[in-house]
Amino acid sequence: DVVGFSCVTASINPGFELARTVKRIDPGIITIMGGIHPTIDPENTIRRPEIDIITIGEAEHTVAELMEVLEDSSGRLESVRGIYYKEKDTICRTPPRELETDLDVFPFPSFHLIKNLKIYSPGDARALPALPIIISRGCPGNCTYCCTKQIFGRKFHIRSVENIVSEIDLLVNKYGAREVHFLDDSITTNRKRILDLCRALARKKYPIRYQISNGLRADMINREILEALKSIGVTEIGFGVESGNEEILRYIRKGISKEQYRRAAKLAKSMGFDTWGFFIIGLPGDTADTIKETIDFAIELDPCFAKFLILKPFPGSEVFEELRRDGLIDSFDYDQYGVYTPPVHHLPSLSAAEILAWQKKAFRRFYFRPRIILKHIWRIRSLTQLKVDLKGAYFVLRSALRTKVRTNG
Repeated sequence: DVVGFSCVTASINPGFELARTVKRIDPGIITIMGGIHPTIDPENTIRRPEIDIITIGEAEHTVAELMEVLEDSSGRLESVRGIYYKEKDTICRTPPRELETDLDVFPFPSFHLIKNLKIYSPGDARALPALPIIISRGCPGNCTYCCTKQIFGRKFHIRSVENIVSEIDLLVNKYGAREVHFLDDSITTNRKRILDLCRALARKKYPIRYQISNGLRADMINREILEALKSIGVTEIGFGVESGNEEILRYIRKGISKEQYRRAAKLAKSMGFDTWGFFIIGLPGDTADTIKETIDFAIELDPCFAKFLILKPFPGSEVFEELRRDGLIDSFDYDQYGVYTPPVHHLPSLSAAEILAWQKKAFRRFYFRPRIILKHIWRIRSLTQLKVDLKGAYFVLRSALRTKVRTNG
């Protein structure tokens, strides 16, 4: 009766294609699309003939109400907050829905519907199944390249400790999780809640590893937080550093200085954590000199792993609006907006090809050092870790050697 799709920018075109397939099978099936991209570009999404309804922002309550209205022949779509829909040739919009502040009201994901959980695993998982959990929503940050605030504003809500532990208990004891990956945007925003959670998990003594997939803000950690994370078996800590140039760091409004990154990385390493650094190549204001600063800073921080990702100017972000206004976006083909795809923009002093070339230089300068190569070989303690490191090596080599840049679309 109804088929729904959740789409980010890079998956919006496959979403449309799947919706067209649904309509070819049966034009009477109602197609609903939600997620970040329909939220930030609702008009263009709802105009697609294969899409009947879109949900804006958080959609759990919206979809539940929507199903009740669709089942009731006398129900009216205008009673459901937070949607766009079509009425003959007219596009209709209902008032926005308030954010849910009590995340405990949501049931846990229905993992029993997935036949083989092992095949849906993060690339850096060292034991399978590695299952995800999201314990909070929102981020207080105001980064110009991020769209999180387009759904949640800058508000932050986190589930209760009891609720989180109950889900982890289910992941471990029912689904056999050997790793649990936290997918939150800013997990340590509420420090007291995280400390309480770590104490509760330490008492449980689950025989699993924990990963914090999106890293931590360098201004939201201290020794107490890191000791708590270490007590439950977290062994790797990542930081979204973004740039090694202070002016660009101020420009992207992350609110963290190079000195704060230095202190955070030093503290994490002194406590025995393996560290990650995430860097963005091609931010507004970047030049050959500022990118060289970023590479130099990555080498100075000396994390175990560094990821140099090319900026993707996602629609809805301030960066997108700025680059589009200045005519610097070369492609609006959203298939090219994946995290690991080549640049879709250029800068006043850098072509798209030059941005890609600098990413390749960054990977080569950081990883093709004998000390780093030997360090990673020395770290290998198991066959699983060898497989993970080989995947990482393949990613580095591919990123360091690729040449394709798409400039049309």
